Amino acid sequence: METYDLIGLGFGPSNLSVAIALEESGGEARALFLDRKPGFAWHPGLLFDTAEMQVSFLKDLVSMRNPRSRYSFLNYLAERGRLAKFINLRTFYPTRAEFNDYYAWVAEQFAHSVRYATEIVGVEPVSGASGTVEQLTVRLRDLDTGQESAVRTANLVLAAGGQPFVPPGVAPGQRVFHAQDALPSLAASFADPSAPYHFNIVGAGQTAADVFLHLRRTYPNGRITTSIRGFAMRPEDDTHFVNELFLPEMPDWFYAQDHGFRSDVLDTYGLAAHTGVSYDLIPRLYREHYEDLVSGRDALRIQRFVELVGAAESATGAVARYRALDTGEEVTVDCDAVVLATGYRYPMPIPALAGVQRHLHMAAPDRYAIERDYAIRTDPDFQPRIFLQGYAEATHGFSEVLLSLMPFRAAEIVASAVRPAGVAPAGPGDRIPRPRTPVHRVPRGAGGPGPAG
Repeated sequence: METYDLIGLGFGPSNLSVAIALEESGGEARALFLDRKPGFAWHPGLLFDTAEMQVSFLKDLVSMRNPRSRYSFLNYLAERGRLAKFINLRTFYPTRAEFNDYYAWVAEQFAHSVRYATEIVGVEPVSGASGTVEQLTVRLRDLDTGQESAVRTANLVLAAGGQPFVPPGVAPGQRVFHAQDALPSLAASFADPSAPYHFNIVGAGQTAADVFLHLRRTYPNGRITTSIRGFAMRPEDDTHFVNELFLPEMPDWFYAQDHGFRSDVLDTYGLAAHTGVSYDLIPRLYREHYEDLVSGRDALRIQRFVELVGAAESATGAVARYRALDTGEEVTVDCDAVVLATGYRYPMPIPALAGVQRHLHMAAPDRYAIERDYAIRTDPDFQPRIFLQGYAEATHGFSEVLLSLMPFRAAEIVASAVRPAGVAPAGPGDRIPRPRTPVHRVPRGAGGPGPAG
């Protein structure tokens, strides 16, 4: 049975950052990354033509931690032959499609360490002679062939991403779907761009705004009803002082606070990370509604102060049911499709860890006890480390579910997982030193336009 120093579940941006940090740490650790998808893809159902990133390109997979890394977005642009023209755009915000291509460019350079179309069937403890759990057996299934196999590791890094949230009472189908499936679902069921389809978007965040603009461009004769719990879409709070919540030192500070204070900060500054729309999109959305009013078409509506209580396909399309929050009455929207821009959740305990759950500590029934280095707290006789990426917002702050501090989180995980012989793993409350990664100097002549890597 093959044994690795580190196995990563999921090969999206978070574990891409781990792969980079592992290489740049200068060690000889063996790593294997697993992903259910047939190849690299980052939210492919949301790659609308003009949808832009909400974070600066400098918050790529590595630049904030190691600005000289060959895996930076700027080096990607140089190798693609677009650096000068990108600079001429005078923007910090690439399109999502271009950033996906950047991620895929990096992923290709680690193709030797990845198995796609592979899922984890289960994780089991491997005990030594003393009864102490020393390693983990990770059982795998090849999704193309159905063949099962197993590998072993002392470190497991889970970064499979959040699960699309489908509100209670919703029956997903071809005409009722989560926004993450927007592009394939629209292509399959709404192929006529000139048809007067009626779409109902549920949600008031960035994804809802991106879906709205895509529908307006793609179906000029269509109608759109946007249903929201509040009065209006609100802009994300990316003002300068609030954005310091995403400074590299903030997870240290946040982790040191008590649970009640952390919860207050998350509640108070939620628009810094959740439900907010990019500020420059708000005028564009309003202009669309105003021009519709001028035209007299009445094709765009905002349904305010409503909560979705059910949605399903009907004989002719789809029906969404809402409860009016001001009156308590039920309101029905008959449409051709319901698009759920309802976000993602990170449910715990994680089913894939059921085989070792008895060794894992919980801070609450639905939340692991997570150490500062992003590892789940375990029993003393359980030596393997299980690290989580995306699950620790309650203890580490807003950056946990966003892209901003991925390079630092990855480096901390690598520093804790792949430690020199004789050095004990960090215990509860130990502060993980921020690793200093070697500088990668690109050889002269290697930074210019070249093959697509």
